[in-house]
Amino acid sequence: MSLPCPAKILIAADIFGVTPELGQLARALGSSATLVSPHPFTRTFRCEAEGYAFFMEHGGVAAYAKHLGEVMAVRQCCFELALGFSAGASALWLCLADATLEPWLPSRTELYYGSRIRESAHMQPRRRALLTFAEKEASFDAVELAGRLRQAGHAARVLPGSAHGFMNPRSAGYDERLAAQEILRLQALLEVGPFAARNQR
Repeated sequence: MSLPCPAKILIAADIFGVTPELGQLARALGSSATLVSPHPFTRTFRCEAEGYAFFMEHGGVAAYAKHLGEVMAVRQCCFELALGFSAGASALWLCLADATLEPWLPSRTELYYGSRIRESAHMQPRRRALLTFAEKEASFDAVELAGRLRQAGHAARVLPGSAHGFMNPRSAGYDERLAAQEILRLQALLEVGPFAARNQR
């Protein structure tokens, strides 16, 4: 039996790891959060490509998913919401399909531009997730992938005009307008920030 979590949100970081900007996002969502990095220690990368190369050398998405699963299992509680960005989204997708994590899977999951999901699109998650893809991806057709996932019964969308990394100020694809739009949507989902008054009615 799962227990309530002291931290309501689990955030699986992208290749840049746990950054001050990710902390700002957690604070904007008005809840305590557990931030998880794809790297075994805090480190700064000169660019996204350098971070990605390090990530792949140390196990890639499968290793990240294993680490996230351990974070969930050790706490033996269910997060209200899990957010995954890029590598974090792809790793969370694997976790959602893992039967051994059933008792600790988050109630809701939002996956942003998880490009490696294309390699495991056949998997059946045990919790419903919203998959948000960037329209501009260098290595695959996001519109085609989202369509295929929807045909399989998953909630998937592509944000027009968006590039990979649009939620992260450190990414070349960052889009301040789209990021603000999505943060507002997540705040509404959690009933925090400008939507906190709903909880007082």
